[in-house]
Amino acid sequence: MEQNVIVNESSSDLRTLGRQALTGNWTVAVLGTLIQLVIVVIPVIVVTIFFESQFTENIVNLYSFLISGPVTLGYAIFTIHIFRRIQTTPSEVFSGFEYFGKSLGLYFMTTLFTFLWALLFIIPGIIAAYRYSMVYYILADNPEKGIMQCIRESKQMMVGNKWKLFCLEISFIGWAILCVFTLGIGTLWLTPYMSVSTVAFYEIAKGNLKIRRIPNDGSFANNNSNYDASPFEPVVVDDEENKEPSQEDIQQQPKKEEHKIENPFEIK
Repeated sequence: MEQNVIVNESSSDLRTLGRQALTGNWTVAVLGTLIQLVIVVIPVIVVTIFFESQFTENIVNLYSFLISGPVTLGYAIFTIHIFRRIQTTPSEVFSGFEYFGKSLGLYFMTTLFTFLWALLFIIPGIIAAYRYSMVYYILADNPEKGIMQCIRESKQMMVGNKWKLFCLEISFIGWAILCVFTLGIGTLWLTPYMSVSTVAFYEIAKGNLKIRRIPNDGSFANNNSNYDASPFEPVVVDDEENKEPSQEDIQQQPKKEEHKIENPFEIK
């Protein structure tokens, strides 16, 4: 099995990549999130409030079980396309239903494994949840892959990266608190912000995207032809201390004072 990529970028950098990808796409992202919310939450609330009984509770549980996988997969496809600047629409949230059986099976297996680990104690259950956190992105990119193959690849990808993803998610806690004061409406913006930033994490962990810092120039930009997108605007990051420029960097920056940026991302 090939060695996984360790994500060294800070949570701030990953959030910046997420915001940049959402620039000009906020309306689509919010509408897609609203559709996801309507599919997952609204029917459950309506049935629970107006038809409260043991039978309807069982129906709600069955409904949630059947749609969770397809909706999660569809939203993963939706946010991946936003990050890669591929033309998308809010209705793409429904695209996961095209792989209903596989997404349902993936949801069942990851839920089962996480539950079994949680029986040992709460901490192993949380670790397991992060271990399987990339399965829907992997399936979104490779719908021909099997359920267990997606799980194995997610486990391998998250070796050494679980803490980084945890820190990324925790870094949104301030925004989550602010959403409380908007009566939850703010989650329509926070959810795609978190999800697209997680796609940035996935792209780096998968090896699809590599950030190469320009020595003595605190910026990077997306100028990658494999993305159907215009370049990201430069963002400020911290330079690595005492890092000597490589021969390639010297060739790309013949004059240090010009701070010229050339192809700062590379695809493996």
